[in-house]
Amino acid sequence: MICKKGIALLLICVLCIAVFSSCTNKKENAERTDVEITETVSKESEVYEENGLPKNEKVTLKIAVFEGGMGREWCDYAMDTFETKFPNVKFEPIYSPKIGTIIQTKIAANDDADMFDLFLERGGVSILELILNKKLVPQESLWDHKLYDIPDKTLKDIALEGIYETIQRNEGVCYTLPMYTQINGLFYDQNLFDEKGWNKSPKTWDEFLNLCEEIKNSGIAPIVFPGIYPVYLEQAFGENKSFEIAEVNGNLDQFTKSYRNYEGPQYTSPENIERWKRISELGKKRYFAEGIAALNHTQSQMQVLQHKAAMVSTGCWVENEMKDSLPEGFKWGFMGVPFTNNPNDTIWLKSGTGHGFYVWGGKPDIHIKWSEEFIVWLWNMDVQEVFAEKAGQLPIRKDFSESSERTAKIQDAPKSIFEYMENNTTRLENWYRAISLNDPLVSQASKLYEESVVSMCTGEKDFEPVLQEAEELLQKAIEANKAK
Repeated sequence: MICKKGIALLLICVLCIAVFSSCTNKKENAERTDVEITETVSKESEVYEENGLPKNEKVTLKIAVFEGGMGREWCDYAMDTFETKFPNVKFEPIYSPKIGTIIQTKIAANDDADMFDLFLERGGVSILELILNKKLVPQESLWDHKLYDIPDKTLKDIALEGIYETIQRNEGVCYTLPMYTQINGLFYDQNLFDEKGWNKSPKTWDEFLNLCEEIKNSGIAPIVFPGIYPVYLEQAFGENKSFEIAEVNGNLDQFTKSYRNYEGPQYTSPENIERWKRISELGKKRYFAEGIAALNHTQSQMQVLQHKAAMVSTGCWVENEMKDSLPEGFKWGFMGVPFTNNPNDTIWLKSGTGHGFYVWGGKPDIHIKWSEEFIVWLWNMDVQEVFAEKAGQLPIRKDFSESSERTAKIQDAPKSIFEYMENNTTRLENWYRAISLNDPLVSQASKLYEESVVSMCTGEKDFEPVLQEAEELLQKAIEANKAK
């Protein structure tokens, strides 16, 4: 009896201990769960909802910016607003008109810690070489990044028609996203043209020649461009005109395929030969200003401001670049050059996407991620407005023109481009190539061509032998590329 009672008492004690232990474990587990939840919530609160990046990790991004016709206000604004939104991120900018030289020096030093996180390419930096050596971060995935100001749309959704499809890529991957767009051609003083009764929108090549003859007879040089930077001739008379000629001749598809893929002749294609025949004709008629070989870009544009020349071959940034020299009563106008004698044909204009930032691949992951977020930030509508109002550029977003208040902020030069396009049948072309050639002969061919542009325009040098020599160099580079 006593034994049974003892056993029963023992069982009760064991049961009580088990229950107490169970309750204790539950309490401890509950307490641990609360801690874990608190830690999880804390961690979530320490990252930004918009991009998942940490709030409490301070990052300083070194950024290299070319300071030229666009000025620096657009970048100052973008950095200031970004730092306001993400106060743990700071920028360390360097502005310079010779930023390309500074970047080259940094690359040569091969010091990732001292290198820029973000930089705008200018002047001699071999982007293809950096890509091949895996020094740059691919940005293709950013096309699917959500916008900060419209979170239900991606950059690809909001980009102007054709931008995503024609952006420069290497092996199908882009390494820089555009920040704005550009359209280039001939710019002039609308008030002078109105005063003289000159044709502000010639529809055919013959009409354009007649315009140049009228201008020349008035004692003003019809066309000017900076001979020191002969590439500026291409703004109005570039390879977009070869596409236009191909369309007029009915072989646009074949020409486009050949051009994109370096198939067949390039410098000596029938379309390019015809393009240079037209340019040479302008030179023979003495429609180019005298002394262009010694002019830089601002000096050539100044000739138009001073009415020494009527039209300058340049880009939509011209108004912003010359704003401090603009005389009273001057109003920028724009025209494309028709390379056809059918007034119903399309006039092809040179277009391009603004030079975007490259991201250096040797930086810490957190630096790379914040650099990418800043690139997306540049697509915010308020930043795009600053590009239009302060830098004289055209927006990258197709919804920009939905607001008349926004379009009113665009400067006269880019605004005149829109007006021209509304009144003429036009098409944009940015000359992109589907493949890249990494051979020194490509640069040699380009150098030979560019150094001959002025003399070919003035008639001092026959253009066909120059194009033939450049073609031979380029074809060797193409063959070398195939052999790899």
